[in-house]
Amino acid sequence: MTERNSKSNVIFKIMLLMVAGVLVGALAFSFIKTSTLSDLNLIENDYLSMRQKGGYISILYSSLLNSSTLIVVLFLLGFCAIAQPVSILVPVYKGLGFGATIAQIYSENGINGFFTAFILILPCALVSSYALFIGVRESLRMSNRFFSQAFLNRRSESDSINDYVKLYAIKFLVLEAVTAVSAAVDCLSSLVYNMIK
Repeated sequence: MTERNSKSNVIFKIMLLMVAGVLVGALAFSFIKTSTLSDLNLIENDYLSMRQKGGYISILYSSLLNSSTLIVVLFLLGFCAIAQPVSILVPVYKGLGFGATIAQIYSENGINGFFTAFILILPCALVSSYALFIGVRESLRMSNRFFSQAFLNRRSESDSINDYVKLYAIKFLVLEAVTAVSAAVDCLSSLVYNMIK
């Protein structure tokens, strides 16, 4: 029971990091000048216009690439004994993206932006965030294991590290499958949005 509570606490803290990122991303987007957005090509190639054009293969590819990149980064960070600070920044980074996207949708749609964000962002965000939270937790656990062996001289675990690495890889393969589901949900959300708008 204590281990389950510990896992829940870790997930909750990771979730709070993402929420902080969402808030910072939304605030940052609000203060960026239109000319700066134009220079960064965020107006022409933005989240909303891509989905309004209905290029579902592009949406699938973009969504899968974005989520998979973070999962791969987390996987690799798990093999570094001192990567914990970087791992906990990953949900903040993802939150920044969500926050900026939500702010962009509100700036273009006003009060209707709530409905648009609810349909376009929330379904995919729930699935991809779940995979990300688990990925961060597992990356931290693996990194801590290497840290304890490298710096705390706990060599007794070295015999079981091979089994743990195999399990770690399997978990991340499952998380990659979840990100594929989130990309499909993103396409479906875009289809629903285009049908009812």
